[in-house]
Formats: sequence, C-alpha cells, structure tokens
Amino acid sequence: MLTVSGQREKILTAYMNLLVDSGVRGTTLEAVGTTCKLSKAGVLHHFASKQALGAALLAELQAQARVDADNMLGDLDNAVSYYIVSSQDRDSLLERLVEAVYRLAQTGDKDALDVLRQCREGWFDALVRAIGDPAVARLVLFVGDGMNHNALLSVGAGSEKFINAESTAEIMGAIEKLRA
Repeated sequence: MLTVSGQREKILTAYMNLLVDSGVRGTTLEAVGTTCKLSKAGVLHHFASKQALGAALLAELQAQARVDADNMLGDLDNAVSYYIVSSQDRDSLLERLVEAVYRLAQTGDKDALDVLRQCREGWFDALVRAIGDPAVARLVLFVGDGMNHNALLSVGAGSEKFINAESTAEIMGAIEKLRA
C-alpha cells in the first residue's frame, strides 16, 4: 500500500506501472492521465509537474524500502531468508517501485540513482546486522539481486528450474554454510 491515498495514489500507481511496463518514453503525463481516467490537467492538479511526480515516486520508494529494512532489523534471525525470498516477488509493490526507479536512473536521473543507492545501503546494513560479516552480507545482497533478475526471466515461463522452492532452499543452505 502506498503512503499516499485517493487520486494521488491512483496517479502515482499509474506512473509507476507505466514506467515498468512502457519505459520512460511511454510514460507521458497524458498516458498517466489516461490510465487513471484523468486529463493531463487533472494529473497536474495533484502533481505540479512530471518532475514532482518523479520526486513523489522516489519518496515512495524510500519509504517502502525503509519499512522493508526495518522489518529485516525487527527479525534478524529471519532477515536473510526474508531478503532472498522477497527478492523473487516480481509483483510486489516494493519490487515494482524499484524497477520503476531503475527506469528513471537509466536515463541519467541522479536523484533516482541516489535513492536506489540509499535503499541498497539500508538492506545491506540490515543484512550485516543479521549476519555479522559484511562479505557474506554483500554476497546475500548480490544473490537477492540475481534471483530478482532471474525471476524476471521466469515471467511467463512454463516450468522454471532456476527460481523455485527447491533452488531457494539450496541457496539458503549454501548461505548457512558460509555463515557457520
């Protein structure tokens, strides 16, 4: 659930989904308006500019990532498993926010890149606290990123041999061996 509500939530959700599904070029204010059944002027009533809409998306990612890292810190015994498993959920709000902000960062948006780096730091710090070893925490972070990438490759695939319960259990076993 987004931190904004009402029309702002609908507009921000449309903006996020368009970025993920259509890329930056396909994400015009007109397209955002059409998606949430508003005119461009209606969108601009809630967000003064496309830059304001982008800033709201970045703030939303920061808020959602902070909650995610806090969840990990609140249950350090399960933080690694939580990170690995949640990295595979391509349809979660957090993953869609990350992907949308990545789209902005790929265009050279420095603020988007800075927010993504801040999110990574929050997750990394939580993993270090959970594991106690920065090198293993970094490895877990990279494994989660790789699993996220491979989950994207699995979208629409029939049977998936890389991202499934068995492979996740194998990876968690390997991480536990490293931690020991």
